[in-house]
Amino acid sequence: VISGGQYDVDMELTAPNGQVLYKDVKKQYDSFTWTPDQSGVFKFCFSNEFSTFTHKIVYFDFQVGDEKPLFEQEGKHATAMTL
Repeated sequence: VISGGQYDVDMELTAPNGQVLYKDVKKQYDSFTWTPDQSGVFKFCFSNEFSTFTHKIVYFDFQVGDEKPLFEQEGKHATAMTL
């Protein structure tokens, strides 16, 4: 949550088969990593239902697959940086 009230929301992640993969309440930020074992539509649900008077602005980011190196030789050659 980047703006609003106590900076907290509820969040739930549900798999295509209806299984709840992640659920937490009144969080400002969190991190969750998993490898899906099924294909289909995953549901991300953010709720502010407990805070009837305060609107929230929520930012979230997700990554699919492995992150590629910034350049081809990254990690293949180490150099000590000195002053």
